[in-house]
Amino acid sequence: MIVCKFGGSSLSDASQIKRACDLVLENPDRKIMVVSAPGVRNKVFPDRKVTDVLLSIIKESESGRDGLEDRRLIAERLHDIAEGLGLSETIANELSIEIDRLASQLDPQSRSTRDALIAMGEVSSARIIAAYLQKEGHRARYVDPRQAGLKLVYRAGVTEILPETYANLAPLAMTDEIIVFPGFFGVTSEGDTITFSRGGSDITGAILAAAVHARLYENWTDRDGVLAVNPELIEDAAPLTEMSYREMRELAYIGFSIIHHEALEPVMRLNIPIHIRNTNDPSSPGTRIIAERTHIDRIITGIAASDNFCSVNMRRILINQEVGILSRILAIFAELGINVHHVPTGIDSVSIVVREEQFPLEIELALRQRLERELDLTQVTVVRQLSIIMLVGEGIRDTVGVMARATAAMAKEQISVEMVVLDYFEISMLFIMQHYEKRRAVSALYREFFENE
Repeated sequence: MIVCKFGGSSLSDASQIKRACDLVLENPDRKIMVVSAPGVRNKVFPDRKVTDVLLSIIKESESGRDGLEDRRLIAERLHDIAEGLGLSETIANELSIEIDRLASQLDPQSRSTRDALIAMGEVSSARIIAAYLQKEGHRARYVDPRQAGLKLVYRAGVTEILPETYANLAPLAMTDEIIVFPGFFGVTSEGDTITFSRGGSDITGAILAAAVHARLYENWTDRDGVLAVNPELIEDAAPLTEMSYREMRELAYIGFSIIHHEALEPVMRLNIPIHIRNTNDPSSPGTRIIAERTHIDRIITGIAASDNFCSVNMRRILINQEVGILSRILAIFAELGINVHHVPTGIDSVSIVVREEQFPLEIELALRQRLERELDLTQVTVVRQLSIIMLVGEGIRDTVGVMARATAAMAKEQISVEMVVLDYFEISMLFIMQHYEKRRAVSALYREFFENE
């Protein structure tokens, strides 16, 4: 069995939905179709993703407005899709009524009412696609994640998969129909709708692939596959035909957006390969993500970059000899709700790297006060507007001099590196620098490891 997930760009209008359905139908092993909400249309300017319009309705509600214009836009969009697929207006009307009902029930104090409305983007795609396949004479049915038992829980700011989810979804492996399954959301043990973070349909697809023990998880998007570098930073970056799970997880964490980094964990446990493919060019080889690579033709597989980090730097003589000091520092960060990304240390210093979005000035003030009051740490400096650049490759571990080449390439361009973090397992190396150096640093590293090899 193959589980195939289609992103919003692959389902943005009726013609794209027809193309996606044709791809599913051409291979009888493609039995489960995970779908996102309709994305931006190529021929409509300006245009918005349906999920963004639903979020706008929520924002309007929080400001005391009814969001009628956004609701009208979604209703019009759904009617256009249904009409383009030759469906009656009934299904679009039903979905629009449901969206209106959920919008009227929004409660600022209730996450579940918000999530139930946001999930309607994926619900709309799935119900329309199932109806279209049935109209065309194919055995297909819509399956709601809440009824199927995709159980999730929200802990410490993260949506987690409950273990029983896999057993709940396993019976779908016995289907002889095409299952159309909306991505991005599930249900809590209390019966409330709960969503993943944006891009979470990738996670839904991975969960289903693991639950039914699929032989392959296909992720259909609007790109030919994964590139070695974000094309916004390097034009005509080298395409990647193969990656390991480890490489993709590292790169996705720091900025590769083609697949959600949390989507890898469910399939990694069962060694299910992922194939990134282009809906608009299915003949393209795409990128395969597998457990272990058998052929490594480059030292570096990819270069990722991300902005909006900051470092909290604490200094005290011989701090490294204080037993338990690091755990006490990290406990304060955790109690303030600050997620820690990296912890470079020295003999007399400890640095904590965090996302700026989790570290506004009021949190910084509270942190400084607690560090001084509880740990007598008075020498604390904060450096904001940092960028992280990460080199990732399975070839690093077997190659001498990778760090030397990387630092020399950046030194040649007079780029100052603030901190360096190395992976013990020798699959990645990370450079932290001022944000304005990011683009030049990526270019220098790409020339060194891709153009000069």
